[in-house]
Formats: sequence, structure tokens, C-alpha cells
Amino acid sequence: MSKHSIVEILNFKSSYLQNERNLYVYLPPSYEQAQDTKYPVLYMHDGQNIFHPAFNGQSWNIHHVVNKLIEQGEMQEIIIVGIENMKEERANEYSFHTLDEDSLQVPPALACIQPKGELYERFIVNEVKPFIDEQFRTKKEAKYTALMGSSRGGAITYHIGLKRPDVFSMLAILSPYFYYVDPHTLQEFSQVNIPVQKVNHKKIWVDVGEYEGVLIRVEHVKDIANKLLTCGYQYGEEVAYYQDDTAAHTEADWEARVHMPLLYFFGKETKLAAVELKGRSIFGLNEKAGSLNAVKTYSNGVKVTELQGEYQVADKRVVSIAKDGTVIPKSVGKTVVQFQSEGIKTSKEIEIVDYVSDRVPVSMQVKSIDALPDVLRIYADLPLKRVDSYHFYNQFILPIDTGLGFRFYLDNGKGEVKESGAPVYHRIMITHPIHKKFTVEKWL
Repeated sequence: MSKHSIVEILNFKSSYLQNERNLYVYLPPSYEQAQDTKYPVLYMHDGQNIFHPAFNGQSWNIHHVVNKLIEQGEMQEIIIVGIENMKEERANEYSFHTLDEDSLQVPPALACIQPKGELYERFIVNEVKPFIDEQFRTKKEAKYTALMGSSRGGAITYHIGLKRPDVFSMLAILSPYFYYVDPHTLQEFSQVNIPVQKVNHKKIWVDVGEYEGVLIRVEHVKDIANKLLTCGYQYGEEVAYYQDDTAAHTEADWEARVHMPLLYFFGKETKLAAVELKGRSIFGLNEKAGSLNAVKTYSNGVKVTELQGEYQVADKRVVSIAKDGTVIPKSVGKTVVQFQSEGIKTSKEIEIVDYVSDRVPVSMQVKSIDALPDVLRIYADLPLKRVDSYHFYNQFILPIDTGLGFRFYLDNGKGEVKESGAPVYHRIMITHPIHKKFTVEKWL
């Protein structure tokens, strides 16, 4: 099998944004030999992280993922265009709107954003895409063109994609940053435009991890997936949603599941292989937002969360389950919930109790083996308070079912590592009060 290549286009200039950045173009294994062949194109944001390591040492390694899928005969060959972000300008370019600072008193971190999303859209549509179509053998039509991004890149994919179905018929929206959540008050500020009607997309992939912390909330992302269905998109055929119960907010997590949207867009048809009901087993009569996660796994490894499922409840006096897995408690007791798809069944025992608080106390204590200067603070995504040069702590009241996936790091950018220098990551799922103690052996 021939080898792929990655072409670097340096200092590509935008007249709309008045800046320059690099583009990275993956050409599939057959590109040099098959001179008469044209290829579908996937455009990706944060282009310096998809083939190469990001600041945290991780990468999407999407070229390796695609090569493996092509070699296995699971997907067609494509061209991938990585569009580099502009670092300090990233938040501005990946934002379509901010909020009214005076009326909402939004935190400075959000209020300082100067949205340039419309200019970034024009940059991609009017400058990057025409250049790529001219320089490489592409299938130019929208039905062959996809857009993908994560975090703020997921949000800008959503907003550009819904506006320009004439350019991008396939959207991969991973871990989208749809809300600003104040880490101190947990007050939420929406930064997402709600879809109002179906437009001409071929496929939309939406996903989120359960360990993405307080900033990327499962319910925010799932709500948008449901709203797409309300607009008329057909679940499975045109929209797929996946809630990954193991994933945090890192390039390594996106690498681990990027094969799924790739196969959804460019792969072969496949059969359902397994179903599983995930999530908590105990819910309170008072709860309104608890849910089960019905995961369907296909023979090619793609997993989706069912949003249009049918559930059978043994004792309907205790609970009912909405199509998207939302748990609707009725009375105290236990019962068995069964989920079935294409003849494959799974079940789970559910217990309803009088009360489950929707806010859970969480405390962290951190001991640093090395004394830290007074000017440095420790963060676990959320800030910790200094006790002395060696000890830090904080207490938080967080929403139930929040999954924290984090690494301890300092103001100066250093993070917790093992003696070998490998980064250390922690994951906590909050379903009950938690008190955690950590010791950091080394910072790097």
C-alpha cells in the first residue's frame, strides 16, 4: 500500500482576518498514483493539533486513524485539510457572538471576546476552500465536503455548518463549547444559536464526553442534538449523537473516537452488534434531568446513543423512560428497564428514592512535594486555594453527574507528571459527596 503524505502550506494569508496561518493537507495513499481520481474533503479546525502534538503532548493522529480504516477497507480515501488556529485569536475567530456585558454582568473571560466567526466563515468558504479545490484533486460539491472540530472548534463547526449547507453537507461536532459556565457560580451563559428548521445536510455527528467538567455539559450538547431532531432531521440517517462515558476534554479522547464520525460520513454500511444501558441506577423523585445512556455498538466500532428509543418498564408505577433516555420518576421503588434495538436486548435495574440532590459537595486537598512560590496557584480546571507553600484545597458544589477529567497545573503552565515525565490525569464522576486527597510528586 502506498504511503500518505502531508503537505504544509505556510503563511496562508486571509484578507478577511488580516493574518496568516499554516494549512496542513493530508493526501491519501493512492493520491500520487491515481491521477484521474478526485477525493472528498474533510476540513478541520485547530489544524496544528490533528497531525502533530498539541501543547499537552497529545494529538488527534487522524492520519494514522484514517490510514488504518482505509487499509482495513472500512472507509473511502479522503483529503483532510487542517486549518491552524491563531492561538490568542482562537476564541475570537471561533465565536459567532458574545453576550451583553451590562445587562447580564458576564465574567470578563467571556465579555472580552470579540467575535470574528463571520469573518472566519468567509475565510474558510471564500479563501481556503477555493485554494484547496484549485491545488488538489477534490470533489468540490457540498455532498462530498465535511467540516469537523472540537470544543470551540465544535461550536464554530455547528454555526458555520448550519449557515452553509451549500458548502458543507457533513458536520462533525465534537465536545462543543455551547455555553460559558462561570466556574465560581456555575451560572450558565448560552453561546449557541438554536436551529429553527431543517436544511440540506447529509449527515451531522454530535458527541460529548461525560468527564469534560463543568464547562462542557452533557445536557447542553444532548439538548442541541434533540433540537435538530425537532427540526425534522432523521435520527441515525441524518443525525447521530454519542455520549462517551469514558471521555474527557483532550486530544487523546478525540483521537480515541474520531473514527466514529469518519465512518459515519465516509464508511460502509454496518450492522448493529450490541446494546448497553449505561448511567446511574438510583434516581430521586425530585429529579427532572436524570437519564440513561442507551449505547448501540456497530460491527465497525461506531457507537451511538439512542435518542429515539423504545423502553419497556416492568413496573410502570415506579418510573417511565422518555425516548431520549430521560428518567421520569413516579414513585419510590425498584423496577427493571429494558431497551431493545434490531432484536438485541439489554436491561438495567432502576431504583427511585425519595430525594437525590441535584448539587453535590466536592472537596479536594493537594499536597505538593516541592514548595511552590507564593505567586503560583494550582488548578484542577477549577482553582484551588493556597494553605501554605505545600498545601492547597477548595470545596465546590457541583451538579450531579458532572465528570471531572483534569490534570493539576500551575499558573506558569507546568503540570503534574510522573517521575518518567509522563503527564498525570485524574477523573472523578460526581454522583455523591466526595472528598479527595492528592499528592503531586513532580511538576514539569
